[in-house]
Amino acid sequence: MTRVSTITIAASLVFIFASGAAFAHAQLEKATPAVGGTVAPPNEIRLEFSEGVEPKFTKVTLTAPGGAAAPLGAPTAEAGHQNVLIVPIAKSLAPGVYTVHWRAVSVDTHHTQGDFNFTVK
Repeated sequence: MTRVSTITIAASLVFIFASGAAFAHAQLEKATPAVGGTVAPPNEIRLEFSEGVEPKFTKVTLTAPGGAAAPLGAPTAEAGHQNVLIVPIAKSLAPGVYTVHWRAVSVDTHHTQGDFNFTVK
C-alpha cells in the first residue's frame, strides 16, 4: 500500500468516527403526555431521550393557555434509567393547549432543545 493510500484511509476513518460523535446528542424519543396528544390532566411530564441526561442541568418549562408558566417541580431521572426525565406538575392543569419546552444536557455535556404541545381535555 502506498503512503498516499494509507493517509487517505486514515483521514477517512477519522472523518467517519468524528461525524458519528457529532450526532451523539440526547434527542427526545418519547414524551408523556404524548406530543400532540389529548389527555386528562397529567401529574407529571416524562421525557425519554436517546441517551442519558443530567437532571440538574436540564430545564423543562410548561406554558399554559394564555402564556402563563405552569408550576413544575425539579426534574429527576427515573431510577435505573438516566435517559428518562420525570418532571412533576405542581398544580392540576385546566383544559387547554400546553407547550412543553425542554433544554437537555446529556451525560456527555452536549445541549439539545425542543418543544411540543399537548391538550388537556
